[in-house]
Amino acid sequence: MLKANYHTHTYLCGHATGDVDDYVNEAVRLGFKELGMSDHAHTPEYFMSADEYRHNFLEEIMTDDEFDNNYVPKVLEAKKRSDIKIYLGLETEYFPEFKDYFVKLRKKVDYLILGEHFFNYKGSNYSPYDPFTPRLAEVYTDIVIEAMESGLYTIFAHPDLFLMNYNGENGHRVFDKTAEICSKRIIDAAIKNDVYLEINANGIAKGARRTDSGKNQYLYPREEFWNLVSGTKAKVVIGADAHKPEALGYFAVEKAIEFAKQFDLNLCDFVEFKK
Repeated sequence: MLKANYHTHTYLCGHATGDVDDYVNEAVRLGFKELGMSDHAHTPEYFMSADEYRHNFLEEIMTDDEFDNNYVPKVLEAKKRSDIKIYLGLETEYFPEFKDYFVKLRKKVDYLILGEHFFNYKGSNYSPYDPFTPRLAEVYTDIVIEAMESGLYTIFAHPDLFLMNYNGENGHRVFDKTAEICSKRIIDAAIKNDVYLEINANGIAKGARRTDSGKNQYLYPREEFWNLVSGTKAKVVIGADAHKPEALGYFAVEKAIEFAKQFDLNLCDFVEFKK
């Protein structure tokens, strides 16, 4: 069982259920010592069409006004009266063009989680949820490394998400040399910039599928990535990525703990937050 979770969403993200108090009550029931609320921050609509923005459900994510006048007050109130430590956080994309926006957000919260679901490349929108070429993997890697080097982020959620639909040089769903190089660069940047890498239980909840190597694997976390983390100084944390209160103690969390035991990881029960 987890002692803490820092990847937690509420109904304000548009694709989750439960309010702050619901998650706090469940965390207390489960015996947690700490809980970090980390709902999705508003995603600037600058490189997507209106249809793409709607298709990706980004218009459902809380607005800056909802963040200031709904989300923040609820988390701060929970901080005051909870028997466990509560932290105010956000999960954000990283767009280099909007770095000032993320700097402003970081000043308002205890921590930011990097969750790179979308990025701009040559004026078009790309996502790891869609088929991913080696070149897109390289672009993704460049962007998330820049994000980690910004000093804004404490945790990198599902850092291996880019492997979810990755097709290598030969067009097959395999972990090839480019995937290995990108993975190593991400791991090295996390170590250098003191960013926690997250084993994401929500990926486990989505189930496994057969890769072209003939092996059944989770969509994420991917064994090949975490084999490269194994034996390094990278700090690792398990994240429930909870989208409903009961997910804090869901079977996928226990599966994530089992998954982590396969490797020699610097697994942390708690996160030390940057000032």
